[in-house]
Amino acid sequence: MRIGFVSVENALDATVWSGIPFQILKHLRAQGVEVEVISPLDTRLKYAVAPARVFASLQGKSLSLTHFPLVLRSYARQIESALRKHPVDVVVSAGTIPISRLQCRQPIVAWSDAVFHSFRSYYSEGLTNLTRGAIERGEAQEAAALSRCSIAAYASNWAADVAGRITDTSKIRVLPFGSSIPVSHTAEDIAVMSKNKRANRRNECELLFVGTNWERKGGDVAVETARLLNEAGIKTVLRVVGPRQQKALPGFVESLGFINKNSEEGVHCLIKAFQSADFFILPTKAEAAGIVFCEASSYGLPSLTYATGGVPDYVRDDVNGFCFAPEAPASVFSTKIRELLSNPPKYTAISQRAFSEYQSRLNWENSVRLLIQICEDCVSA
Repeated sequence: MRIGFVSVENALDATVWSGIPFQILKHLRAQGVEVEVISPLDTRLKYAVAPARVFASLQGKSLSLTHFPLVLRSYARQIESALRKHPVDVVVSAGTIPISRLQCRQPIVAWSDAVFHSFRSYYSEGLTNLTRGAIERGEAQEAAALSRCSIAAYASNWAADVAGRITDTSKIRVLPFGSSIPVSHTAEDIAVMSKNKRANRRNECELLFVGTNWERKGGDVAVETARLLNEAGIKTVLRVVGPRQQKALPGFVESLGFINKNSEEGVHCLIKAFQSADFFILPTKAEAAGIVFCEASSYGLPSLTYATGGVPDYVRDDVNGFCFAPEAPASVFSTKIRELLSNPPKYTAISQRAFSEYQSRLNWENSVRLLIQICEDCVSA
């Protein structure tokens, strides 16, 4: 079987879309699949419709250039041209945008993390106050893509449920994303590591927060959680990975700044942060998927977060962490942390379950293996 792998942005660039196209391609090849890479696509036609964005902004509105039919047709023509030159058995698309207008004989499988219909009202970053035309174009694009897919895979049940309201549910699948940082330890190593942490830090705690958007990711809740723990007599440090904040933060907050996980130095720094921490905390207000939760689980860190969007597929209560109600205050986070710190065997058990979740579900190897099976089924159908 030969797969044509499509990504608008360069799939060989690990910085694109949280490294998702890069990881899919990497693991397809690692599992011996012959892949024709149709990426990156020429996006210059977006500039032809750029004046529409300027006009919308003058009205206090916003819009997306990628949903214009002119741009979508351009993507389709580029893919069709590549398929004529390099025949494949099935087309796999990172996201639904590239294949919205695609006409080909091969079955199409798309893998995404969200559906425009819910995404536009869920995320506030650049998607609020859309023009009526922008909403109509976005919904038309999503519906057209789903009509062309043989299978549409999503990174969470949250997204899959929305897609199932737009198209035939028989073509919907759920495939979680995986961790993007390497793992060389075993379950036994995790057990020893977690026991040592509790033995050496009887009244101490290290929290880890990783996020580029401080407000949406719940940075203030994480800080307040650490403050409450310190007030309770537990010496707590909150380490923050992400852009440094302009505002002053308390002394118990240590900023590691932005870490590039695509460099050897960055990967080493991230691994060290995950190994050192006792808990991963991300009180996110909106999240389509949760690669960072996969990474936390891969190092045996219990995750504490909110039950929103696709997060519950990545953090299961009392398995690899806890998902609290979105309105839960920082005191709920601190109370759960104190409960686990006061019970070392329970902490070690959840740490081991977190690693087990990573091994069984939250890894790229497993999900791409399922993707390959989906593609084989489509070709043989």
